[in-house]
Amino acid sequence: MSKLNYIMVTVASCAPAYLDQALAHVGNLVTELKGQAGAVMARYGVVSTGEHAGSLILFQGYDELNGIDRAFGVYGTSDAYKDLIGSGQIAVTLRNIIKMEEIGLDNSSTELPAYGVLTRFGSADLMLEKMKPVIPCFEENGAMFLRYGTIMTGNAAGRRLLGVGYPSMEAIEKTYNALRESKEYNDVVQDIDLDFRNIFRYAG
Repeated sequence: MSKLNYIMVTVASCAPAYLDQALAHVGNLVTELKGQAGAVMARYGVVSTGEHAGSLILFQGYDELNGIDRAFGVYGTSDAYKDLIGSGQIAVTLRNIIKMEEIGLDNSSTELPAYGVLTRFGSADLMLEKMKPVIPCFEENGAMFLRYGTIMTGNAAGRRLLGVGYPSMEAIEKTYNALRESKEYNDVVQDIDLDFRNIFRYAG
């Protein structure tokens, strides 16, 4: 089975009246990325909080950087992508590549989450050993998967990105209530420079 070594994240502003149609096109594009570019993972949704609230967000994961090259090839031939860009109703505002680390939940779900939380921060090193004791707080309170890596491109290159999927807002609340009481989590927080934490809603 292919490993998830790289994720490309794309954010695009979208006219509210076009959102449903845009999501349908992105759903078709995701099918093409899986079938033609060999995406190990491809999911999408709508950002709920922060400076990109209301924007589309697309995650696509690959076992090698050449997969991202294949993705751009798909963009060049995809009717769904052409319809999106040609609509004049969306504009790509951010696209970055993340190098993923081999850290996550013991039992990750393959089901589609309802919500995701993205946290970006700076740290002197990857802190993998310090983060491992914190992971049970996520898993025991309803998290469906956890992914962590380093941003390779753009203005935030070198910053860390933590992405966690949840089945509900209640699970998010439970998780962060537990984290606030966790010594291990508070030890990690002391050693990072937090940029943002934002919620998005999955659509597919």
